[in-house]
Formats: sequence, structure tokens, C-alpha cells
Amino acid sequence: MAGGAICASLAVALFFAVVGAENPYRFFNWNVTYGDIYPLGVRQQGILINGQFPGPDIHSVTNDNLIINVFNSLDEPFLISWSGVQQRRNSFEDGVYGTTCPIPPGRNFTYIFQVKDQIGSFFYFPSLAFHKAAGGFGGIRILSRPLIPVPFADPAGDYTVLIGDWYKANHTTLKATLDRGKKLHHPDGILINGRGPNGISFNVEQGKTYRLRISNVGLMNSLNFRIQGHKMLLVEVEGTHVMQTHFSSLDVHVGQSYSVLVTADQPAQDYYVVVSTRFSSQINTTTGILRYSNSAGPVSGPPPGGPTTQIDWSLNQARAIRTNLTASGPRPNPQGSYHYGLITPARTIRLSSSAGQVNGKQRYAVNSVSFIPADTPLKLADYFNIGGVFRVNSISDRPTGGGIYLDTAVLGADYRAFVEIVFENGEDIVQSWHLDGYSFFVVGMDGGQWTTASRNQYNLHDAVFRSTTQVYPKSWTAIYVALDNVGMWNLRTEFWARRYLGQQLYLRVYTSSTSLRDEFPIPKNALLSRLLGDAPLASIPSSGPRWNSRAPRESSSAMAVDRLFKDEASEEKGERARMASFIGAMAIADLVKTTLGPKGMDKILQSTGRGREVTVTNDGATILKSLHIDNPAAKVLVDISKVQDDEVGDGTTSVVVLAGELLREAEKLVNAKIHPMTIISGYRMAAECARNVLLQRVVDNKEDAEKFKSDLMKIAMTTLSSKILSQDKEHFAQLAVDAVMRLKGSTNLESIQIIKKPGGSLKDSFLDEGFILDKKIGIGQPKRIENAKILVANTAMDTDKVKIYGARVRVDSMSKVAEIEGAEKEKMREKVQKIIAHGINCFINRQLIYNFPEELFADAGILAIEHADFEGIERLGLVTGGEIASTFDNPESVKLGHCKLIEEIMIGEDKLIHFSGCELGQACTIVLRGASHHVLDEAERSLHDALCVLSQTVNDSRVLLGGGWPEMIMAKEVDELARKTPGKKSHAIEAFSRALLAIPTTIADNAGLDSAELVAKLRAEHHKEGCTAGIDVISGSVGDMAELGISEAFKVKHAVLLSATEAAEMILRVDEIITSQKTQKCRRDTILAMADEAAMDSLLDVEQQEMACVVASPPTAWVRRLYMTVAF
Repeated sequence: MAGGAICASLAVALFFAVVGAENPYRFFNWNVTYGDIYPLGVRQQGILINGQFPGPDIHSVTNDNLIINVFNSLDEPFLISWSGVQQRRNSFEDGVYGTTCPIPPGRNFTYIFQVKDQIGSFFYFPSLAFHKAAGGFGGIRILSRPLIPVPFADPAGDYTVLIGDWYKANHTTLKATLDRGKKLHHPDGILINGRGPNGISFNVEQGKTYRLRISNVGLMNSLNFRIQGHKMLLVEVEGTHVMQTHFSSLDVHVGQSYSVLVTADQPAQDYYVVVSTRFSSQINTTTGILRYSNSAGPVSGPPPGGPTTQIDWSLNQARAIRTNLTASGPRPNPQGSYHYGLITPARTIRLSSSAGQVNGKQRYAVNSVSFIPADTPLKLADYFNIGGVFRVNSISDRPTGGGIYLDTAVLGADYRAFVEIVFENGEDIVQSWHLDGYSFFVVGMDGGQWTTASRNQYNLHDAVFRSTTQVYPKSWTAIYVALDNVGMWNLRTEFWARRYLGQQLYLRVYTSSTSLRDEFPIPKNALLSRLLGDAPLASIPSSGPRWNSRAPRESSSAMAVDRLFKDEASEEKGERARMASFIGAMAIADLVKTTLGPKGMDKILQSTGRGREVTVTNDGATILKSLHIDNPAAKVLVDISKVQDDEVGDGTTSVVVLAGELLREAEKLVNAKIHPMTIISGYRMAAECARNVLLQRVVDNKEDAEKFKSDLMKIAMTTLSSKILSQDKEHFAQLAVDAVMRLKGSTNLESIQIIKKPGGSLKDSFLDEGFILDKKIGIGQPKRIENAKILVANTAMDTDKVKIYGARVRVDSMSKVAEIEGAEKEKMREKVQKIIAHGINCFINRQLIYNFPEELFADAGILAIEHADFEGIERLGLVTGGEIASTFDNPESVKLGHCKLIEEIMIGEDKLIHFSGCELGQACTIVLRGASHHVLDEAERSLHDALCVLSQTVNDSRVLLGGGWPEMIMAKEVDELARKTPGKKSHAIEAFSRALLAIPTTIADNAGLDSAELVAKLRAEHHKEGCTAGIDVISGSVGDMAELGISEAFKVKHAVLLSATEAAEMILRVDEIITSQKTQKCRRDTILAMADEAAMDSLLDVEQQEMACVVASPPTAWVRRLYMTVAF
């Protein structure tokens, strides 16, 4: 019977025999659908239950029988699991793929289970195909029976508070990223009950106490929960009444649930409810409102800060949470009646997490086993004795220390055994582990390696009894659990991407007994498997990347094409190719999105080569050109960013973000079965409409010199407002405008030199009307020359070696050596005389000038400057009107440079040479001062962007308002076009409008503002005639861009619009990706032909040798040499 199975509904009547007839029944009918949601101000596809996001709460009482009929209206299989609900003797209803066949699209399934002997706060969630990232979750509350005492008074109100991190991308996009073996980026925000910042409020009456049931339903981040000005009294943890302790803030790790009591005992007004991420480099924060019914005003002051990365603080808080031994639980007897500390565990299970690559893809493992789902649910295979589906103990009960491998991990355990499980975390993240079907005693947690001696610190008296526990970095957590619930139970990390990529296993608690006392039979309405002999297992979905419900079955013709390519060559077609392109492009857009706008953040780029050079920047072009990208579509976006930088100097981030959003919208349209060529046609119409509205709204003040200079100042300040120079933007804008105005319409920025000198502050930077060469005047040479005649040269001026490489000169006496030296000197004297014959008083050489020729120049009263950098002498030749010479036999053919004065000046502690009165009058030098080289480098990049934009604006003087105003007017007109356009093109045009709104949305998000509210207000304002409204990130509101002086160059916006549209169109056209064969071996032949191994080792370190190998091998043998971290 090992052939295989697929899931189908048995279509029988509902079965109630497995539940207690004496307890009440509660009936629920749920319809699961897709729907548009806007949790972070961006429309995305969510999973709704009865049209609600989050789904409806389940209210029940201990021992209630729950009958939940779930109709799957999605286009893919679906399952719901019930976190913390123990499913006593009934793992068939657990709702994970290892126990239950998924509900097929268009079908229903009725869950029938009892909340046997349980109280407390829990939640449900979708367990398949990364659906959890789209919603489909909701709260579960199980109240005590009326006669069971509760250790606190009935609250005036009871609120479910579902908190969790959230991505703006659809779950299909995230799943596709994981299927490709890639990691997910940090989540985009945090939700409270499905809402973003200030999107949810909890109404209270002064003097009354309320219960908040807080569950972390997120995907990866531990969260800290706090309420401004209020203490929280912790009373219950996942079904256990705990010692009542006041906390000002509470860490809630992924998958955990807590109940707190909050008394409205503060002055009547609104207060912040704050949730922020813990233990992450990027801190996300969101807020809700605690609103008094007699509130005298809105929230005041900033939201209260919370802990960030303090592990000891969190560890001490976790240890302080203990069971209330005298309180009753679900039964009348006290919770302390069960003396777990007196029982000796029969077995110790040690589980160690790890991460690594398998077949070039990211995987996660437990005890070196990365879980892959079987074709048949494990519980069904076990129940029907289907062989070949899994092996009991296919995972060891202790760490093996080996490499990661793939298997269907099932660990066997005996029914009624009392076991100790130790979770060992050798990684640098906080982990969270959940065991279905049970609650357990968290007896110990500490840092370092667990040993048997660690048991000496166990809490064997009043440890908290729960189903989800955290494990801190480089630490361990130990639990005791009584295995009194027969079944196949999922033991998993709650870090959802890790679970999806293999960090889970199943605990098979087995007994040979068939008594109903030990385990219920399979439900009669179960979705069962029917045998199909040797037929392929096409419709069994899994919770891991092996399953793709949309993946087409390969045809024989596709297999024939595959055989055209050599081994290791790969081909992706159709939807897969398009999805790979979408994912790569959107990932690049998301990478730089946080740098956009005046409040954008910086990135740290760190080289892995010699010196480990560090660059701190928020310049999109700098970030992208520093990365080695594998995805071809992502490279297209990198290229348009480079072109934008080369053409206009600014908008490098905006063009990538807009292109990414256009592709994000296109992905939705493609999924809706709209052909890519229809989307492209709609995008072209929308782009033309947007371009026309920009042309209609431009302002051109070139004929009015004062107004035009004012426009340039506004553009410069707007450009610099998102850079490191934003604090002194008026000063640097003036420098940039003055420098560009000297060019008199030229776009050649070679006449403007930028010199960086550490020291002082950025505000000490200045513009000098002339040229400054970063060299010193030699000893004995004139320090000041008027009416200078300058010869700029690139020639050898040394006499100490024979210039025939490899030649050997044999002499029979020292006098012959002296003759050779004399001959060399005479040769050099002749060369110097030829140079002097040009009638110059300043000689500047690209190469060294040795002592002898320097003496000759000094004797002739000529200033000689050596070893000037090539860029410096090229610019010097340009501004002085000279040309670089290398031969000196014909003085009449050499063009000399001229300037009125050469003198030595001091900047900081450095001496430099200043050329003033240059022949090219527009020459000038901007001297940048700053605290460090990193600051100066970023300041130079920022100023260069401003200079580029201004020089282009001098030629094309059309100006637009900024602050999101252009995107809003374009979006409005494109929306109008969509309403007038018939057919499917209208959907593409409408999508183009939504993509345009991503720019002001991102600007607001990066400033920590409520983007949904601001963009909604902007839309309303722009329906007024002649509106000039945009986003004022300084005040955090909608402002008048004309009054605020926020302007942008038309040429920048025009280039962003057209380049982003063309890039999106190019990627949309892709329907096949062919990757050529990679070279198996990095050849050193070319390198070793030039130098032997010892010489190479002396010249290059290991990483440089690797790079040399890359140069010698074909381009496809590419390695990454740079990685990026985010600086906050």
C-alpha cells in the first residue's frame, strides 16, 4: 500500500459520537475567501473568514463541543490549526498536514472537537502554504465553568489582542521566495488586530478593570507589549493561572498567549498601546489607543519606549512567571495538585536547531534533520498502516553534530511516559517552540550549553504550564511533559519561515490499545485518501516547498527540451520564470525602499576583502552597484538605477521603487489571468497620460534670473533633504547653486572639484573660486608664483635605474658604474633643460620627480610638483587651459596652462596648492569638512547628486513641486483614464495608479507616519482645483509644497517615470529564463602563467585570490564579494 494517495472528501454526515453528549455544542459556519486588505496602507491579498480580517473570535467554556464548518473558497487547499487546544485523544482534528488532509478548493470540512479540561487564551491560524502571512487567524477564549472559582474578579470587559509582524508582500510572493531557498527580509511592520499604527482602539471606562488576551500571531519576531501610563497585572498564560505580577511591559514571543488585567486608573484621556519588536537590528513599532469614555483629549507625548535587545531583562521576566498553585484551573482542584517535581523523567530528548544549505537552498533543521512532508498525512498512514510513508525515529533524540539532510522526521514516544525535552539554541536569534496536543512545565532556561548539571537549577515547584516556550540565543530551555495524549503531534518552531523550510518534526505518542479511552477513531467525515495504485501523487499539498499547488505537470515536450541542455544548465518557463523575475525585482525594490525620502534610513556596505572597507550611505545607486546580483530581473533594476544616476544624478531610489511597485501590481494582474501584453499596453497608456499631466503642470522661470535661481535653491534643498547634508541643506544648496551657475549652462562637472578634508564640521565646508591641488610645495622651491605659466606633464623624472626591464649590465670596475650614473644625469639634465626651454615657471608631473631634477628646477626658480594624481592633473589641465605633455622636443606644439596666482594654503592641518585666476573662469573647488572619512564620502555623494540635478536643470529649466505632489497628480489623471478605458486594460491602468501612490506612501512610512491616513488626505486635497498639497514629513501632515519651497526637477521625475515603466515592461515580457552551465572548477592557469604560486601568495590574500580566479574563469562563475547590513 506504499503506492500513494490523494485527498478527497468522503461526503458523509457529521459525526458526533466522539464528543461528550452531556456538554454543550457550539456551531460555527465559516467561509474562507480572498479579499483586499490594507493593514499597512498598501492593498494586498488577504485571507478572510466570513469577510473578516482577522477572523471571528471563538467564545467557549471548558468542555464545550465545537462544531466548525469551514468552506474553502480559495483556489488552493487550506487547513486551520488550533494553537494551544489539546485535541484530547483526537489528533485527526489538529489541522496540520501531518494529521489531516487539506480541504480542497470549493469544498468544505467540519472540524469536531472538544475543549476538554481547558481554560484560557489561545488562537487559530491557517497552517498550509504560508497562508498565515495572509491572515485567516483569530482568537480563542475558553472560559471557566460557572462553579469553578477564578482568582480575580470578573472584568468590566474582555478584549482579544492579536499582535504580530507583517509583510506588505502577498503570501504567494513570500512563499515563492522560500521555495527558491532564499531567506525573507525583515517584516515591514506590526499589526494590532489586523490594523497598522493607531488603527485600533480599546474603549474603557475610568475606574474599571479590563482583561486583555494578548497573542503573538506573527511570523518571526518576539514583541513587547505596553500601555502608556498603565501597569498590567498578568493573570493567565495559555490556560494556566499564574502568580499575579504587575508589569509595565511584557515580552510576547511568537505563538505565545497571555492574559493581563488593566485598570483604567489614570486621568481621563487617550493613551498609547505600543507594540515593538525585540531582539532585532531593525526595530518596528506600532501603536493603538486606549480610549477613556470620558476622554479629555488625544494622546500626548511620545509613545513609551520599551526594551530592545536586552536578553537578561526578558529572561528574568520569563523566570518570574510562575504557576499559581492555589488557584483552580479547568477543574475545581488546585493547579498545584499535580506534583511534577516528584516524578523522575523516563527519557531525555535533546533538540538542537540549526541552519544551512541543502542543494544550494536555505534549509533549517532539528538534530540535523530538515523536515520534508510525505505525500500522505502521517497520522492517516499510521492509522491505516500504509508503509513507506515515514519511519519512526527517523530523527535522533539528541544532536548528531552532522550536516543537514532531508527526511520526514518522526520521533517515537511511549504513551504515558514522563519525558524531559531540552531545546538547545546555538544561534544568535530568540527561538520559540510549540508542541501540539500538550501543555508542558517550563522547568528551566539559561545561557550556555545544557548539561546534566543544569538540572540543579530547575524549578520543580511552580513552573509555568504552557504549550509554547522561548529559547534565548546561545541558550537552552528545558520542559517536562507527561505524554498522556495518544496521536501524531507537531513539534515546531513558531518562526514560520523556518518551519516552512524544515524546522519541525512529529512526535508519535503510541499505544497498541484500541480502546476509545486512549484514542478516538478517525472521524467519519474525515477527508480520506483513496489508493490510486502507481498514479502520481499530484494533489497532495504540503507545508513545505516541495508542493506548489499552481505548478503545472511537465509534458513530454518540456522534458525533451530539457535534454537539449548540458548537465547543470537550467531552464524556467511560463509562470515560474515570470514569478522568479517578479520576486527578484521586488526584492531589490524592497531593499532600497527604506532609504527613500527625507527620513530614509542608511545602509552599511561592508566588503569582505582585505581591509573590510565600510561604506555608510542611503544613495540607491551606490547601494545597488556595490552588490553582486544573481537574479537577472533584479539586474535590470540595478541597471536603470545606474543610468538614472549617470543621466540626471538623482531619483536612483525612486526609479527602482516605482519599477518594483509596477511589477508587484502586475503580479496581481497576472494571477488574475490578465495577459502580460494587455498589462504592458495599459501601462504604456498610463505612462503617457502621467507624462502629459507633468508637462501641463511644470513651471519654467528661466527668463527671470531671480526666480530661476530661487528654483535652483529649492531643488537643491529638496535633493539634499534626504541626504546626510539635510541639517545644513541651505548652506550646501547655496554652495551647489553658486558652483553650477559658474558653469554658465555647461553640464561638464569636471570644472568643479571636490576636496575632502577630515576635521571640523560639515558646516565649515566652503566654495573656493579656483583650483586646489592636494599636494605640498617642495623644500627650496618658491611658495608663491604670479602670472604662472604651467606645464602639465606625465613623464619619467627618475635617474636611478636602467629602463630596460630584465637587462643586466656587466662592468669591470666601479669607475664604469660612475660613468653610467654620469650618463644618466646628463640625460636627465638635457630633459630638464628642454622643459625649462618652454618658458614656464611651474612644472606639474603625474610621476615622481627625483632629487636631481628637482634641484635643477629649484635652481631655475621653477616650482616643481610631483606625483599629482591623474584625475587631478587632467582637471588642472582643463581649468588652466593646458594639455598634458609627455615629450618636450618641440615647445611650440605644447599648450601651456595659465593662471594669475599659485600659492600654498592651509586647510585644517594640511598644506595644499591653490591656483586662482584660472583661464577657465568657471573653475571652482568645494572643500568639504567633516568628522570622518565615512561622513565625507557620503557628503561628497550627496553634493554630487545635487550638482548633477542642478546642472541638468540649467539646461532643462522646467520645475515641479515635490513631496509626493507629482505622483498624486499623475495618479489622479491615470485613475480618470482607467475609468474611461474599456476592457482589461483598465485594470492595468488602475494598477499603474496604485504603483504611483507607493512613492508618497513609502516617504510617509519611512518617516514613521501613518501613510494610509496621509495618502487618503492627499487624495481628498487633490480633488480640489489647483492643489499643491504634498507630504510634509517635518510636521507629519499634509502641507502646501509651494509654500514650503519643496521642488524637484522635471527631468528627474520624467526619467523616473519612463525608466521604471520601460524596466517593468521588459521584465513583464519574460516567459523563459535559461541559465547556462557553470564552470565546475576555478582555473588558475592565466594567473599562474604570470607569476608562480609563492609570488601570488605574497601579493594576494585568500579572498583576493578567489577574485583573481573569477577574473580568469567565465563570467558565469561569479562569487559574491560584498554583503550588506542595515544600520539603524
